[in-house]
Amino acid sequence: MTAAGWHLAGRSAAETWALVATELSAAVRSGRHPFHVFTIATLGLDGSPRSRTVVLRGFDGAAREIHFHTDARSPKAAELARDGRVALHWYDPTGRLQIRITALATLHHEDSIARQAWEAAAPMSRGCYTSPAAPGTPLPEVPPAPPPAGPDSTRGRACFAVVCCRFDAVELLALHATGHERLRLDLGGDVPTATILAP
Repeated sequence: MTAAGWHLAGRSAAETWALVATELSAAVRSGRHPFHVFTIATLGLDGSPRSRTVVLRGFDGAAREIHFHTDARSPKAAELARDGRVALHWYDPTGRLQIRITALATLHHEDSIARQAWEAAAPMSRGCYTSPAAPGTPLPEVPPAPPPAGPDSTRGRACFAVVCCRFDAVELLALHATGHERLRLDLGGDVPTATILAP
């Protein structure tokens, strides 16, 4: 999508949502897509905000869900188990578009959703969950890259989790020298509706 393509004025709410959904679907499939990685913010166990970059692993426009993977031993997993409220953020510097979503996250660990995602994951991705040290554990030196886990391997599966983030609204900000455009798409009704917001 070019910068000119992200002009939001003149499109219906349904057309805008279809455009966003198309881009997020494409971002799942391509590591080169500007929305393939995004920032998720959680509430830390001490109540303070925490943010990190994750990889977009699934998008379901009809269900309004975003999926990513995490290590079940990570602080992020404990935070989500305690409070599933999350904020998601993307920014495409070429298209000059920001996407923000507030969602409710559900952690799937050792269930059918996690097993299906594990089986579909690339060997290199599965290998990331085989480390004996939980994420954030202090180490004496930088560890080597983990070896890929084969298609039938169960190494690391016990540490693998899927996070499903369900949402009802999307906020968009398109930056333009001729005037920024900001709107909120509400998706919880029968048809999408849009509210124009001050940039």
